[in-house]
Amino acid sequence: MKKMVIVILTVVCALILFGCAIFKKPTDDPNGDPIDNIINKIENIGYGGDPIEFQSFKISERGMSAEAYVYEGWKTETGAHLEYYTEISMWDDEAGDYVDTKNIIRAIDGGEDFYKELCSLFGNCRIDKWEGFDGPNPPGVLDGSSMGFEAVLGDGKRISAHGSNNFPGNYGTFTGALHDVATLQKITSTNFTDGYYEVTLPESWIGVVTARFSEGLAAFTVTQNDGSDLTFFIIDNDWYGYSSDTYDGRVEIGRLIKGDDVRFITARDHYAINNYSEKVSAEALKIWETYADDKDSVIESLKGVNGYELYPEDGSVLYESDARNMASEARSLWLYLNFAGEYSGGVEPTRIDGRDYKPMFPSYEFTNTVEKVRERFLKVFSEEFTDRIINEAMARKDLIEYDGDVYVAYKKNKGETAYNYWVDSVRDGGDGKFFVVMATRRESVEGEIYIDFPAERNADGKFVFTDYPYWDESE
Repeated sequence: MKKMVIVILTVVCALILFGCAIFKKPTDDPNGDPIDNIINKIENIGYGGDPIEFQSFKISERGMSAEAYVYEGWKTETGAHLEYYTEISMWDDEAGDYVDTKNIIRAIDGGEDFYKELCSLFGNCRIDKWEGFDGPNPPGVLDGSSMGFEAVLGDGKRISAHGSNNFPGNYGTFTGALHDVATLQKITSTNFTDGYYEVTLPESWIGVVTARFSEGLAAFTVTQNDGSDLTFFIIDNDWYGYSSDTYDGRVEIGRLIKGDDVRFITARDHYAINNYSEKVSAEALKIWETYADDKDSVIESLKGVNGYELYPEDGSVLYESDARNMASEARSLWLYLNFAGEYSGGVEPTRIDGRDYKPMFPSYEFTNTVEKVRERFLKVFSEEFTDRIINEAMARKDLIEYDGDVYVAYKKNKGETAYNYWVDSVRDGGDGKFFVVMATRRESVEGEIYIDFPAERNADGKFVFTDYPYWDESE
C-alpha cells in the first residue's frame, strides 16, 4: 500500500494528462516540427543573446501542493525531446522506501528546427547567466513557490540555479514559453493523441481548432475576435471516475486500462459556437454545422495507444474499482445480517421472545421492513441469492419485524476470525461471469487466503454477487 507524503511542490499549471502528440507546422513541410507555439514567445523576447545549445535540462517548481511540476528536455539524434510531468513521492511497502512516481502530462518529439528554437529560447532568456543563482526566500514570505534548474550545455558546461520566491532574470518568460509549447496544440492533422488515446478529428477542424491540455482533460477551442478562446468540446481523462452527469452532452466512452492504471474517458459539450456567431470566424461557425455528427465520429474513433486498451462502457466488464465498491457494500450488509453482536456499534441487545436482538440498521436509514432490507440486498446480491438468505434467516428467526422495525439476532463470531481483507483482483470467468478475488489473513495460516466471490449481471444489467462465501462463521 502506498501512502502519499506531503512533499512541498507547486505548479506552473495543474495538469494530469500524458501526451505524445507531435505538432506539425502549417507550412509546406508535412513533417514540420512542434515550434509554432514557441516561436511567438521567442520573437517577443527582447533580452537578446545568441542561441545556446544544450544536451539536457530540467526545471521544476515546488510549493504547497503535493506534486512537483517538471519540464525536462534533451537533445536527440533528430532534434529534441520535451516532457512536462508531475512528480510525487510515495511510500512503497514492498520497496520499504519512498518512490518517486512520475506522471507525464505531455511528451513531444521534435526535429532539428524544434531543437534550434529551444536553443534560441535559452539564449534570449540568457540561461547562461543563471549559473550559481541561489535566491533566498524574502523575509516574512511564508507561502509561494520555489524552483530548481539544472542544465548541461552543448559544450558540457553545467548550469545550476535555485530560488524560493526569488528567481533569476527572465525566469517567468522561459517557463511561460515552455508551458505554452507543452499545453497547446494547433490542430494541423486529423490524427490526435494525448498519449493514452487516439481519435480522428474532422478535416474542418484543421487550422481552426486548438487543443488545450489542462488537468485531466483536452479542451478543443476556437479563437474569438478579441483573441480569447471559446471551448466547444472536451475529452476528460480521469483516474477517479467519469465526469459528472450534470455536464451537457456527456458520453461515457469507456475505460482505458494498462495493468493497474485505469482511466475514465468522458466526452462532453461545452459552449455552443453558434451562440457566439458575431464573435467567431466563418470557419468556426462552419464547424458547428456538422458538430453533432462529428462528435459522434470522434467518439467512435477513440482507441487506446501506448499499451492502453479501451473497454467501452457497455456494462459487459466488471472493473476492479467497481468490484471494490460492490465488495465493501456487500460485506457491510453481510455483517449486519450475520454478526449483529460483533458489530453492534455499542447498541445493547433487545430481549425478544427469550432471544437477544438489535435493530438491523440505524433508525435514520428508514430500512424498517423486511422488504426494504431486501431492496438493499438486491443492489449487490442476485435476486435468487437474496431471497434464499433472507428466507433462511426469517425461518430461523434470525431476522424479524418487531415494533415497527427490523431486528437481527445478536450473534457473534464463531471460532478463529480472519482480518485485514481486501479485493485482490477481478477474474473473467467467461460467458459474462466474473470472480471478485478477495484476500484475507488468519493467525493460524501463513500468507494470504484467497476466496472467489462469483458475480454476474442482474436483470438491470448491473453486476451483483451470486454467492457470498464469507470467510468467518457466526454463532
